[in-house]
Amino acid sequence: MGILLLLFFSQLIKESYTGKIESIRYSPNKIIISLENQEENLVIFENKIFNLKKGNKILYQGKKDIYKEKEQIIIDKIICLDC
Repeated sequence: MGILLLLFFSQLIKESYTGKIESIRYSPNKIIISLENQEENLVIFENKIFNLKKGNKILYQGKKDIYKEKEQIIIDKIICLDC
């Protein structure tokens, strides 16, 4: 029972990461953010405009994924730290 509870709570707690925005690309159904010194792109599947720009430092949470043989992170939560 204890192991099951640990597994359950480990799924609820997600790690947060920080990065500096190198570029942002908007399309009709998603937003792609490239970070400095990171190969993976951040992908947000929402059709809204964020107040983010090149050079902003962000805090984000998400799930790693592979699309067309490239790693990406599907964003669950994103916060601008210096907006």
